[in-house]
Amino acid sequence: MSRSTLSIKTVCVSLILVSFVVVLGCTTTPPGSEGTTPVTSVPQTTASPSPTPTFQPAGDIQLAGNVYGMSSDPYRGIDTITFSIGLPAHASAVDLTTMEIVFSTPGIDPVTLTRGTRDSSSIFTITVGGNAVTELLPDEEVDISFRVKPVSGGTNVNIEVRPPDRAALIFSRTVPAVISSLNVL
Repeated sequence: MSRSTLSIKTVCVSLILVSFVVVLGCTTTPPGSEGTTPVTSVPQTTASPSPTPTFQPAGDIQLAGNVYGMSSDPYRGIDTITFSIGLPAHASAVDLTTMEIVFSTPGIDPVTLTRGTRDSSSIFTITVGGNAVTELLPDEEVDISFRVKPVSGGTNVNIEVRPPDRAALIFSRTVPAVISSLNVL
């Protein structure tokens, strides 16, 4: 047998043996583990202690992703809330020009916000890619952002998105106890 043929056969046999070891190592349970699956730890993030949101049916409008609380001064609390809403493909378009948002926290009167472009705690903005929009179309999402008086850590916040021609989308979140610049509520 030639030396190159022997080398090729040796490499092939080695690869086959290595693949058996890898497959067996991935499919067998180590002794004493009683069938448990090892868990890898995930880095800690600042998030709400109660991640289960409360929802009310909202026609076709849906919350699309996370709700974020941003803070210009984490010692005072969050001062801006941002989230996205969307419509499924089968839904009819929504006129956003007269939509309202009601923001509330325990012990403080609810604040009704209207659509606008100024930076104020009584106005919210609706954008797509940073550009203002006035309509939510089927199978699309829009970003909503508004300022609030500072909300301290551990506080529950309630948000009602009230479109003019369908049911309100209502959800609640809790501000994390430890606040950073960007927080998932």
